[in-house]
Amino acid sequence: MDVNDFDYDAIVIGAGTAGLSAGIALQRAGRRYLILDKKDEIGLPVRSTGAVSLEWVKRLGMPLDPSIITSNINALSIRTDTGKDISMDFGRPIGLVYDFTRYEKFLSENMAGPLNIKLKTRVTSVKGNTVFTDSGEMSARYVIFASGPQSAFGEKLDRNNILVAYEETRKLPARSDYQMVLWYSQLAPGGYVWDFADSANTRKIGICFYPLSASQPKAVLDKFSEKFPELKGEMVHSMAHQIPLSAPLEKVVDGNHMFTGDMVNAVLNTTAGGLQGAFWTGTAAAEAVVAGDPMIYQKEWTEEISPWLLKHHRLHQKMHKKGIKSISRIMTVAKIMPMAVKKKVFGGL
Repeated sequence: MDVNDFDYDAIVIGAGTAGLSAGIALQRAGRRYLILDKKDEIGLPVRSTGAVSLEWVKRLGMPLDPSIITSNINALSIRTDTGKDISMDFGRPIGLVYDFTRYEKFLSENMAGPLNIKLKTRVTSVKGNTVFTDSGEMSARYVIFASGPQSAFGEKLDRNNILVAYEETRKLPARSDYQMVLWYSQLAPGGYVWDFADSANTRKIGICFYPLSASQPKAVLDKFSEKFPELKGEMVHSMAHQIPLSAPLEKVVDGNHMFTGDMVNAVLNTTAGGLQGAFWTGTAAAEAVVAGDPMIYQKEWTEEISPWLLKHHRLHQKMHKKGIKSISRIMTVAKIMPMAVKKKVFGGL
């Protein structure tokens, strides 16, 4: 089939970070593309804390516009609820916290001009080059799937390898010591509790953990907040989602179909961060479209992206092998590291 016989060079399914980053690369290259999503508005519902390593933001070309950044992270403290801690003041920003909704709207409107997005459109099936929706069908030479961890178009989540995550933005004054605090606790097996800087009058208080019991994430977070009253404050709004913890998939290309973001477990298991992996994979898939060869994306995944993710996956397994005992042991070793080494390790997460 001739290239001109298709409606688009690429159709992107999903208007989250992975899909929007793909759209940016396609638009910059002058390709015909369309992004489809069933939701009503870009950036909603909120599916991320918005905290990202500054090193990776710069490396991947993620946006740094001040209007979408609620706070910078200059100092962090990693703790157990039994009293161990590793605390560091870097004297400079080593991370940032996006306002997630403004961040995704910025991706959709400002990095390459307004992207070609069709919202309120449900994709019902995809067969080869044809994408079927509730409002008709269309064709593309390539299809990029960026529809999230619960998508019907990807591999089903391994129910034994997910974290449930819940966060509340609470009315609390900015901390005077650290912009990011992580607690490892028996209440959050496989994950942690966090206290992230937000605005001058709010902080993001959240928890992620293996759902080993019937306890609801909000109830677990409230229980932890009772133990640490410094986290207690009136809730402004909340968000909840699931985080895949399985190893990254080996195969991300199937013919003219490419899979990105949470769909291929492009998540840093140590920090439960998915924005970097989503941005990287979405961009890489689109660049393969521009080059006319999906296997370019597979090669980048196999040689660069997957090894980075696997490093975090294996470290997470090691960290939580024996629950809080493993965490305490690792923190004891890390405590005696020279400060320069600690800053290099923890500053680049």
